[in-house]
Amino acid sequence: MIMTKLMISVLIGGGLGALLGYFGKCSSGACPLTANPWRGAIYGALLGGLFYYVSGGSSPASMNKSTANIKLIKEGEFDAEVVQSSLPVVVDFYATWCGPCKLLAPMLDELAGPLANQVKFVKINVDEAPALSQRFDIQAIPTLIFFKNGKVADKLIGLPSKDTLKTHLDSLAGPGSPAKNSG
Repeated sequence: MIMTKLMISVLIGGGLGALLGYFGKCSSGACPLTANPWRGAIYGALLGGLFYYVSGGSSPASMNKSTANIKLIKEGEFDAEVVQSSLPVVVDFYATWCGPCKLLAPMLDELAGPLANQVKFVKINVDEAPALSQRFDIQAIPTLIFFKNGKVADKLIGLPSKDTLKTHLDSLAGPGSPAKNSG
C-alpha cells in the first residue's frame, strides 16, 4: 500500500513535469522543468517523491489506531483516562492530514516504551474532538500536553526534536526514570 502511494506520487510528478517540459517555452535549455519533456519528467518525479516523504507518506487511517505504547482515546474518555489518572499523562493532539504529526507519532511511540509503567500516553484526533481542542486552546498541531495530578504541567507545540521530547518526558517521569538511566 505504501509503495503504491509512492509510485503514484512519482508518476503524477513525472507526468506533470513532462507536460511542463512539452508545453513550456524555454529556448535556452537552462530551465530544468521546461527545457524538454524528459528533463521535466525526471525533475517532476523527484518532486513527486519529495512531496510524498514530506507529507508523511503513511496512511491516515493508521494514525487513528492505538499502538503498543500509545492509546487512542475519544472525547468522552478524556476525564477518565487523563484527569483522573494516577500516573502523569502525555496527550498528543494530532490530525491524520498533518505531516509533522505523522513524523512525531513513531518518535513518541519509541520514547514511550521505556516509560510505560511511569507515564501514560494517549492521543486525540482534533478533528474528532473539537470540544477538547477548544478546551485546551489547540491552535496548532501537533501539540503535546503533559498532565500531572490531572492538571496541565507542560506543553510542546509543533514537532520537537527527539532530544527535546526526551527531556520533557524525563522531567514528567521524575527521578529514576528508565529514560534518564538509559541515556
